Amino acid sequence: MRLTDFCQMSRLYALDLARFIAMLLMIQGHVLDALVTPSALDITHMPWSIWSWIRGLTAPVFLTVSGAVHVFAAKRDVEGRIPSSTIERRLRWAVTILVIGYALVFPGKRIIDLPYVPASGWHAFFAVNILQLVGVTMMVFVMVMESTRSVVEMRRRAMLTVASILLLSPLAHIDAVHSAMPAWLSPYLTMKAGSLFPFFPVASYLFLGVIVGAYLYEHPADERDAALVRLAQRVGIPLVVVGYGMLYGLMAMGVPQASIDNPDSILLVGARFGAALVVFWGAVMLLKATWRWRSSYILFGSKSLYIYVIHIVLLYGTPWWDGIGRTRSKSMTLQSGVGIMVLILVSTLVLAWLIDRYQNAALTDITRRRVRSTLLTLLIVMFAIAW
Repeated sequence: MRLTDFCQMSRLYALDLARFIAMLLMIQGHVLDALVTPSALDITHMPWSIWSWIRGLTAPVFLTVSGAVHVFAAKRDVEGRIPSSTIERRLRWAVTILVIGYALVFPGKRIIDLPYVPASGWHAFFAVNILQLVGVTMMVFVMVMESTRSVVEMRRRAMLTVASILLLSPLAHIDAVHSAMPAWLSPYLTMKAGSLFPFFPVASYLFLGVIVGAYLYEHPADERDAALVRLAQRVGIPLVVVGYGMLYGLMAMGVPQASIDNPDSILLVGARFGAALVVFWGAVMLLKATWRWRSSYILFGSKSLYIYVIHIVLLYGTPWWDGIGRTRSKSMTLQSGVGIMVLILVSTLVLAWLIDRYQNAALTDITRRRVRSTLLTLLIVMFAIAW
């Protein structure tokens, strides 16, 4: 089958597949890093240096896909406005993601334990992980895009937002700036406060995704995958070559690797964005060979939040019980770690599939409300009187 013929059928399934691939890479990376002894995962040597490099692409791929999808999800009325119901729904979802992110790292077993939490516990609680970043970035996305009247205007604002984030990033990482911020805000500015995904500059990937989505939106549905391939070839590969070429060139000149090859690096943002585009190209090719499984890519791609939360709970546990990632932290052999990784991966996907079956089951609204109320009540009780 020719690529052009295939693209007439595939639409944007490739982005669902790319997001699913990012989820799989995320799970295996988290599990192996948490469980396997560091001596068996020496990222300064092959093949683990490549493994570490691939781990660095999971968030850029996921965020870029999210930004692109938001372009197509922004249904507009006859005047070009995004309906207020859509805006409210996205804000509720952003708040939900943010609350879940903080709940997963709640510093005590009960609310009444909070006055006795040590400083180290609050430091870990306020550190920004991917859910906190996504929640806040979605809020910013809504504020930036709410008044737009077209996809073209969304693209212009996304470009301006990316430029603003990247230009402000060096300022955000100045010690005098983030040290003057409240303890809950400083982690959004820099990794120095313990964050893995500070807003500056990691949030730029979502708005880069908006630019990608706007580019794809300009093409007929049956040409979008071919357009995605061209984008990877014309923009992605040059960014990878130039970005990583400059990074390793600077290191060859004696610049410390820690100064340039880290998530705070603007140069690395460009290189990883280029790599994300190349991943999209690979997703288009893989989709061509696995077209029959496209519904599964949609299912698991759309359940990314559930997949993240489930595998984190299975690996690390909750505020009320410890998972194997805490009890056996960095102490297992590679073989044992891989075995646990497969078990957590399969369990996560099965649970996500069951959640999808429940959501699509023929249940009455009353039944669904009762289930949600029961789960919420259980959560409140656990935070209030957990053992």
